[in-house]
Amino acid sequence: MTEIKKFTETDFEFQEIARLYNLVSHDDKDHPDDVKDDWEIRDKSIIRNRLFLYRDNAVIGYLGYGQGRDENKQNCYFNIFLDPNFNGNGYRQQLCEQMLQEVQAFSCNRLYMSIYEHKNYDQSKKFLVKNGFENNFKIRESSLDLGSVVLDKYSSLIGKLDSNGIQFYDAKNEMKDFPDHYKKLEELMWNYFQDMPMPEGITHTRMPFDQFIKYQNRFEKKLYGIQIIAVIGEKYIGATDIYVKPKCDPHKAWTGSLGVLREYRRQGIATALKIKAFEKLREKGVKQVRTDNEENNPMYLINVALGFKPEPYCYEYQKEI
Repeated sequence: MTEIKKFTETDFEFQEIARLYNLVSHDDKDHPDDVKDDWEIRDKSIIRNRLFLYRDNAVIGYLGYGQGRDENKQNCYFNIFLDPNFNGNGYRQQLCEQMLQEVQAFSCNRLYMSIYEHKNYDQSKKFLVKNGFENNFKIRESSLDLGSVVLDKYSSLIGKLDSNGIQFYDAKNEMKDFPDHYKKLEELMWNYFQDMPMPEGITHTRMPFDQFIKYQNRFEKKLYGIQIIAVIGEKYIGATDIYVKPKCDPHKAWTGSLGVLREYRRQGIATALKIKAFEKLREKGVKQVRTDNEENNPMYLINVALGFKPEPYCYEYQKEI
């Protein structure tokens, strides 16, 4: 007998979310503490929930969903993590049908779910195709062995940028006393974020500044790999943030974002940001860096030149309802 129960924010449920995620994930791992931290700093002005599927009083799967912000407020972004031992029994459908009832609360008219081109997601793909979802957007995942990068190769580039007045700083450890640091950082990230490709039906939206600070504080306190900011004079012109999960896999780092203001592109700043970040990550014992890009994005070619190797694609499936 199966039963769907709502999320009550217990430690047991955070442990089950991490356990089920780790059963399915082909790549990264999660820790209950990280799951709990993410939930506690969520934007409470946006509907977000989780549904747990129990079978004989044991959790065998869960569905997490969230409402979009502002122009995307009728979008629903969700994912399903099911114990592989229970594939093929219609449990994804059962969870999805419960979600469809609940998302009427924000007049949802479009659904999005992402999966990877990997055998762990074959059953999810079958579920999506069966339910009329279409795959119209893909992102190339890539990985880099940090030990393979010859950092000295880029010293002339760093020197050239330095002669042009462009400096690079560790955001957490060198910039706290810079005037209006977090306001400038948020504005910079918003500016380059708007140039990132998005799936059909999703509009770039800017989160409230106080919410940005919550995420930034958590990043700096608990997930900080490195954040490098390029500055000319007092102007922030480019940045990259790379996080680690010290409780799960301290030797692997994940790129959150990287961007440069349009008027400063094609000068090698993006490459320099990466190199500066790699130097710091090596010092911390990080062995591998992961990133993702649409293959038409110029950043993808930069990653290829640096030695990043392809990993399974991430596909974004969507459906109008």
